[in-house]
Amino acid sequence: MPNLRLILRGVGFAFGILFGAIFGLVVSIGSDDRSSFVLLMVIAIGGVGYLIGPYLRWDFLRRMRSSIANASIKDIIAVAIGLAFGSLVAAPLSFTVSLLPSPVSVIAVISIAIATIGSAIAVAIIRRDDLIDPWFKPKGGRSAGGSGLKPLVLDTNIAIDGRIVEVLETGFLPNQILVPRFVLDELQHIADSDDPQRRARGRRGLEMLNTLRNSYPQKIEIIESTVKEEREVDGKLARLAKDRNAMLLTNDYNLAQAAQVRGVIVLNLNELANSLRPAVNPGQQITLHLVQEGREVGQGVGFLDDGTMVVVDGGKSLVGTETPVTVTRLLQTGSGRMVFATPLKATA
Repeated sequence: MPNLRLILRGVGFAFGILFGAIFGLVVSIGSDDRSSFVLLMVIAIGGVGYLIGPYLRWDFLRRMRSSIANASIKDIIAVAIGLAFGSLVAAPLSFTVSLLPSPVSVIAVISIAIATIGSAIAVAIIRRDDLIDPWFKPKGGRSAGGSGLKPLVLDTNIAIDGRIVEVLETGFLPNQILVPRFVLDELQHIADSDDPQRRARGRRGLEMLNTLRNSYPQKIEIIESTVKEEREVDGKLARLAKDRNAMLLTNDYNLAQAAQVRGVIVLNLNELANSLRPAVNPGQQITLHLVQEGREVGQGVGFLDDGTMVVVDGGKSLVGTETPVTVTRLLQTGSGRMVFATPLKATA
């Protein structure tokens, strides 16, 4: 389309002239021949804009807009800091080299400005946490909004688990809950799986999120951040929680450990459930219904009211009966707790 190419060339030329004028005015501060330098920049950068204008398709502009929209506040602040610091450093250096004879001075000024400002922005983005956290991290554990509560980033497994709905109904989690877009995408991918079990898990997760949004519309927020610095969903979750000064809500032991290494506060729903289970201590006598044989020879297996597995040594012959047992020891694992016991008659 010739007309569209001509329009795009005109847009590129206009933006090139504007950027060239601003750039020329900034880097030529203190120069004796400032107007000539600004004119040179306008012509040069305007010409570049004219040449690349046809390649600035709308999809490119949409991708640029999406990248800006997905950038975190820390990214934007880091770029601004780098730009400001780089300009402050580049100005005196540019003035010094502008005293050199032309055209060396022009080339040197441009090179110094690009190198200094670009390097400052890159360093600011890489070290953004060290630069920004001491100034913007809430004091006393309070959130930036002043409510005293940090938001919670929701893990994919929590949505599939489903217990979050009952927990919210109790009122013990008044925090704002953030659901990243990539978590929804992962749930959709699982729901489209050929494996019936995975498909059911994915659909359950999506149903739970719909229930949450319908029941707590002011509490649930879908965020569009993509966290392109990380490839895996677990890494994205930990990075997003850290960037937003939020806590991570999960029931994945490995994810919880990895996030804590990064300095993220983690709320593990499994640990909460374990801490609320009735206390059973070694030496305590309980009545247990043995429902099946254990893995080892002679063992029987039963369950407490909260679902905790109890392995009874010597209980094979008692399977199917209610029998008093004595707790001998407890074993805490990453997925829960196991109780070992012996029949009461065997301890008499």
